[in-house]
Amino acid sequence: MKLFKIVVFAAMAMVSSVSAQAAVVSSNMGANGLTDTSGTLSSDVTNSTLFASGFTTGSVAQQLDWVSLVVANNGSGTKTVALYSDNGAGAPGSSLATSTATTVGTKGVYTFNFSGNSLAANTKYWILPESGMKWYREATDADPAAQNGSGFTFAGVRRSQDSGATWTTRTQRYNISVSSSDVPPPPPAIPEPALTSLLCFGGIALIRRRMKK
Repeated sequence: MKLFKIVVFAAMAMVSSVSAQAAVVSSNMGANGLTDTSGTLSSDVTNSTLFASGFTTGSVAQQLDWVSLVVANNGSGTKTVALYSDNGAGAPGSSLATSTATTVGTKGVYTFNFSGNSLAANTKYWILPESGMKWYREATDADPAAQNGSGFTFAGVRRSQDSGATWTTRTQRYNISVSSSDVPPPPPAIPEPALTSLLCFGGIALIRRRMKK
């Protein structure tokens, strides 16, 4: 019986994949990424006036899990935030992914979930809130800082007043945190016949052991 259990556990290990634990990697909202450190000032995100907060990843590729902001809904309905690439000149370029919709009400901390979108190592990205939100400024204008040894760095804040055609640098800092996780390695490439043979071997060993008794 013990031999059979060993074989089964070995088979399970061969087909199981390693899970990746999510962690806050950049934040000026506390280590948990969910603390409201904002002041009273905010900026309206409209179709023509956009605000983006940037970050550069560390030396390890990641997958984006969620972004939290201190915002309020000054429009209607649910809201999203988007992940943008860098245009090569230190400003948002192309849209890469959009979060799931989140119900936003009065001022507060809101989390916007992503579906594990890939973040390349040592690469700059930008987070843009959807229009119709008020994005609150960090009370002391503190930069988002790397968390959990991620190596992430803050890339600044940019504003566009012509729907993204041109971008200017802003000195204000907005409440934002980013959570990501390591990209899980692919499961071992084990041919199905080999796995079947392993399980059969365990079954045969168990039968023989019972017959000897």
